[in-house]
Amino acid sequence: MNDKSKQRMPRILIIAAVVVVALSGFIGGKHWHDQPGFCANCHSPMTEYVENYYGGDTTLMITRHAMADTVSLRCLDCHEQTIDQQLTEGAHWLTGNYTFPLEKRELGTRSFCMTAGCHVEEEIIKATTNTQEMSFAFSQHDPRHGKQECYTCHSMHGQSVYSCNQCHHFELPEGWISPQPNGVVASLN
Repeated sequence: MNDKSKQRMPRILIIAAVVVVALSGFIGGKHWHDQPGFCANCHSPMTEYVENYYGGDTTLMITRHAMADTVSLRCLDCHEQTIDQQLTEGAHWLTGNYTFPLEKRELGTRSFCMTAGCHVEEEIIKATTNTQEMSFAFSQHDPRHGKQECYTCHSMHGQSVYSCNQCHHFELPEGWISPQPNGVVASLN
């Protein structure tokens, strides 16, 4: 081996090591970023959501999505964000320019929840008709009062609201709360 080859060998090894370390850091960082607890590392308002995600309370939608039979969903599966959105939210947190609890987003629209690979309306209606938990003979998802947005009743991060009880007096499913006749949510503890 000549002197030039001997000099290039350490450079090639150093460059290869740097590439391997950088690639490993990128892949590891991406995996860490995709975990539900990532945002809560810095953003304290997210802590409760992460605790509910891992908490095991199956009356909460966030836990049910985390414990799904087929594929457990992570926050970023629904909360897809651009770098601009993430930087803006980070700036709001750093400056204290946010409300707590965080404002409820109207993310759970029919078009969002019933996209390919997620929920199917016909299956939901069939699954919620004449179940043992329900005290009525129709599905609360039957659009007899018009098709409602999913977020009207379902709350991903907190207790869901049994909106039918604004007019009716059905037995509440476990973990749900009921609105008053004027639509204001009142806890029935």
